Amino acid sequence: MTTPEIVTRDQLVGTAAEQSPGMQRGQAFAHEGVWCGYSVFPGGATTGWHHHGDYATYAHITEGEMLIEFGPAGADKVVARAGDAVYVPGHLVHRETVADTGGAGFVVRTGGEGTTVHNVDGPDPAS
Repeated sequence: MTTPEIVTRDQLVGTAAEQSPGMQRGQAFAHEGVWCGYSVFPGGATTGWHHHGDYATYAHITEGEMLIEFGPAGADKVVARAGDAVYVPGHLVHRETVADTGGAGFVVRTGGEGTTVHNVDGPDPAS
C-alpha cells in the first residue's frame, strides 16, 4: 500500500533552481511522463525564450500577474493573473514577464520525457 506524499511550499521554494533566465523553479514530483512543481518569478523578471519539448504545461497562477509572449516574432500576447489557469502546448516557444510585484504558480507538465525546459534564441521570425 502506498501513502500520499506532501511537499510543502517552503520545500518547493527552498529547492528552486533557475531553469530559464528570470525564473526559479522547485520540483515537487517527477514521474514517468509527468513533472510538477512551483515556479517563482521576482518582480519585473522576464524569462528567456524557451519551450517545454513534448510536455504540455498546465499552471495555476497563485500570485501576481504574468504576460506570456509567443507566436511569430513573439508578437502574440496573453495575460494571466492570480487565480487564472494557463495551458501552454508542447513545443510552443514563449517567454513570461511578470509584474513589478513578482509572481508565482503551481505547474504540471505531462506527456514528455527528459528535460522539461529547452532554452532557445527566440521565437520563429514573422512570416
